[in-house]
Amino acid sequence: MTDRENGKRMRWRTAALVIVVGTYTAACASNASNNGANAQQGVRLSHSHFVSDIDLNLYKPPPPDTVIALELNFAMQHKDQFDQLMKANAGNNSDERPFLTPAEMHGRFGVTQEQFNAVAQWIEAQGFTITDKSYGGNEDYIRFKGTLVQVEQTFDVHIVLFEPDRFRNAKDPEIPPQFAGVIETITGFSGLMPM
Repeated sequence: MTDRENGKRMRWRTAALVIVVGTYTAACASNASNNGANAQQGVRLSHSHFVSDIDLNLYKPPPPDTVIALELNFAMQHKDQFDQLMKANAGNNSDERPFLTPAEMHGRFGVTQEQFNAVAQWIEAQGFTITDKSYGGNEDYIRFKGTLVQVEQTFDVHIVLFEPDRFRNAKDPEIPPQFAGVIETITGFSGLMPM
């Protein structure tokens, strides 16, 4: 075999090795990406669904274009510090208690404006209409509405007509993991059918 033929063989082997290594690297990256997606699995909020011994899966769903109104409430931040403050205040008489204004309370124990805005943007990105919102007062909340299809897809719930004029959901709503500890509750998954 000539040097020239050996050189061609070597180039082909090198090219084949590059293709194999490249394919393997791409496959590993894809697996890592998929594992990352699985790691981004949503978080279930507790205490938001109707607890019943009745199998709600036996009931039919409302019409898919049914509009449902929901309310999202934000979680208290630094609850351990809040509990310490309340405990310290419990031992003092009213003249010695260091009272905080609502703005000070919110600054210490409420969500940040950035967290609030991120949740509002996520809600709108899912196609919901925000009907009311409040930030910086005694209670942070966002009220919004959307169709049954939007609600079920966004929050991974299963809503059924429990009675002719009432709907209920069968499980707790799911939220993106970045909002765990930011969103406290979402209500409105059960109630009277809208007129």
